[in-house]
Amino acid sequence: MLLIAMIATAGALPQGLAKVSPVKDEAAWQWFQNCRENKAMRLEVLLDGKIIYRSSFPICRSSGGFKPAEGRQRTIAFYFKGGRVFQGEYHTARTQIIEGNIWQAGADPDAMLLGVSFSSKKQVLLNAIHVAKPDSVSASEIDRGIVVRTFPPITVKSR
Repeated sequence: MLLIAMIATAGALPQGLAKVSPVKDEAAWQWFQNCRENKAMRLEVLLDGKIIYRSSFPICRSSGGFKPAEGRQRTIAFYFKGGRVFQGEYHTARTQIIEGNIWQAGADPDAMLLGVSFSSKKQVLLNAIHVAKPDSVSASEIDRGIVVRTFPPITVKSR
């Protein structure tokens, strides 16, 4: 995200006009980076109030704006049984296995955007974004009965 600052130079420009100067990219939250501090954000995916997936991943602030970890996009994958309707339209059978994927879709100085998708073998059932705020618990109901929650980072012991 490129931020632009408006800086008025006293007396150099006519009144009401300002000189535009770009600001250096601010530090943005990143996941799966090699960070000095050993911090991990916890993630949960709930289906009808029950946790179907739980994980944690390394997180830190990185200068230079958002960029996928080590030049490639990391994805968390998990699976659960179907038997529900996604987006009020896409019916799945109880015998189907649904794949869930979570990846970092973007970042700001105060939040991380996590892409969340669900698919069957035949089709994509849902694509959504969860805004993970490292300074507070964040929860997003991305579809009826499906909630993604993230929790502020905790310090983990190094190995």
